[in-house]
Amino acid sequence: MDTKLSNSQAGRPEKFWKNPDFIIDYTWARVQPQFWQSISNEPQAAKSFEATTESLVYAYLTVNLNFKKIPLKGFMDDIEENILRACLRLTHGNQKNAAAVLHLKPTTLFEKMRKLCINGRRIKLSGKL
Repeated sequence: MDTKLSNSQAGRPEKFWKNPDFIIDYTWARVQPQFWQSISNEPQAAKSFEATTESLVYAYLTVNLNFKKIPLKGFMDDIEENILRACLRLTHGNQKNAAAVLHLKPTTLFEKMRKLCINGRRIKLSGKL
């Protein structure tokens, strides 16, 4: 078989050039659409994800908080408390498992709970947060 490059193969990757024409055409026909589609859509997908994230955060802040008047420390404490409570709810009050889910040391989680006045015993006894 002739393995010389034809004019139709000029835009194809080099790894396909060493194969016979019928293998090149079959392989390129299978790979090309997904390959080019994934490359062309990647920057758009990243931009749309960032734009969506920004708009969702802004919408949350405008609906739920008066974010221009709230101090940043209070805002971050509220978010941290909500995350800790949700994680403790997920682990049914088990603080060791909650620390593992959050990728924290258990002592760090206990200190955060103490700082935010979250009582672990009450959570275990009541079964809800």
